Amino acid sequence: MDYEILTTNGNIAFFKSCEVTELFLFRKTDKAILNFFTIAVFEEKPFFSTNETYLTRKPINLNADYSLGIKRYWLSMNEVYDRYQKLRTEYKWISSNTSTSQFPPLKNLPKQFIPSFEGNRINNILKNNFHCGSYILEFFDELKNNFDFLLKIEAINKLNQLCENIKQFVPIDLSVVRDRIGNFIFQFPVTILEIKSKALKNWDGVELNFAWHTSIQIPPDCLLQVESTIEKNYSGSVIVDYDKTQKQQIKIGNLDQINRWKIWRKEPSLILSSFQGTYIRAFNLNMGIISPESRLFEHDGKMVEVPITSHDLGNRNLEKVDYTNYISNNLYDAEKKKLEKSLSFKQYRKSLNGGLKDLQHLINLKDENGVYLWDPFLSSNDILQTLYYSGKSGVPLKAIGSINDKIKKVYNSKGRTLNDVIEEYRVILANPKNNNYHLNFEFRIQHSNFGWAFHDRFLIFPGNKFKRSQVYSLGTSVNSFGYSHHILQEVSHPQPVVDAFTELWEQLNFPECLVWKFPK
Repeated sequence: MDYEILTTNGNIAFFKSCEVTELFLFRKTDKAILNFFTIAVFEEKPFFSTNETYLTRKPINLNADYSLGIKRYWLSMNEVYDRYQKLRTEYKWISSNTSTSQFPPLKNLPKQFIPSFEGNRINNILKNNFHCGSYILEFFDELKNNFDFLLKIEAINKLNQLCENIKQFVPIDLSVVRDRIGNFIFQFPVTILEIKSKALKNWDGVELNFAWHTSIQIPPDCLLQVESTIEKNYSGSVIVDYDKTQKQQIKIGNLDQINRWKIWRKEPSLILSSFQGTYIRAFNLNMGIISPESRLFEHDGKMVEVPITSHDLGNRNLEKVDYTNYISNNLYDAEKKKLEKSLSFKQYRKSLNGGLKDLQHLINLKDENGVYLWDPFLSSNDILQTLYYSGKSGVPLKAIGSINDKIKKVYNSKGRTLNDVIEEYRVILANPKNNNYHLNFEFRIQHSNFGWAFHDRFLIFPGNKFKRSQVYSLGTSVNSFGYSHHILQEVSHPQPVVDAFTELWEQLNFPECLVWKFPK
């Protein structure tokens, strides 16, 4: 069994105790205790006592019915094994002689090795996983019914605020790992080995420096897997036996671009360490020099001085250009074509048509949780050409536009009152010829002191507890989409945009800002 393999002394560590941190919800209506997130981290320090401590002196209030508490305590190896077995076989978690109630069915996942790579999301909830990595055994709450009130997209700000409050007590950030809410994780840090690596002088391999745990008399049999890739092709790859020395050199022929290595224990088969990244060649010390003079110019009545950096012209011809520069350029071309095909990135020029059809295609493809459109120049006709193309029954369609003097000028509405413009928009959407079949739509306008003025244009596909949101930056307003130069591009970090839309949407929840809503 995975648990026995990971806790056996000498396999990955020499564990003697376990630190448990519980985040739990208390529901006042029925006094239910719900697991919000629990992590049990195995340690090599001896067990002395349970030493249970509530890290939150006062519960963190979520709303009138829910509050959250955090506590930490230690278990002996026998105690944590009993808790693990009860969780695995009876789906119950016992804490201080009380049982977590309303327990959902949990999926017991096979062991996972979690590298220490920066950017690995799950490291935001693991403890100090920055050496050789950790194995985890995870019990996954696949339904998350206990947390629907927090995982709805409308509650994202409340959830983010709760996660910020949690971080004041423990270094656990569930805001970026909300899929793990409701889960139990047993973390087994790999401490049997510390390893450092460097590129060989000829850039044709790596040297690995092994430092074994002091309790290890004879290093275990291991395999060393080293590889290098360029444009997803393997330019060097080898698997060799570990020679059990402190330093071992492994030649693969080429270390350019992306490099990876793993240390595999043969018996039992376990990853003891891994690396993914690039090795840095020596810096060119003649990258640039500071000009003896600065650029001076006047701005707002003040003189501004900017030091000028320039390449040393005498050394420009010495800068190294090799085959990887050419491949990288082709990688960009291939990536650009792939992104354009998926509409994650597409550039529109003045003569290029089909822009609105692309938006209609995106909306029809990704509208399972609804569609939000955020555009200061948004009009009812723009909405009819975009949001109304959503083919999913009853999903929320939301639109935010704006009205100010600049926008009135663009639409030749200067001199007309705000109410006149809103009424014009309303008449178009309330057209009695529209049957509005299975439509769930609302259009709000930012104006005057309601909300705040905005400039950027976004097409938003909200997520849910199973799927992250997607956001596209339009680059121009819908009224000129596909006809002027602009770029349609998927946003890398969508949730802050969704949060901002949701915040502004709430600030426009006034009759004066409502254009039209269906059903009423």
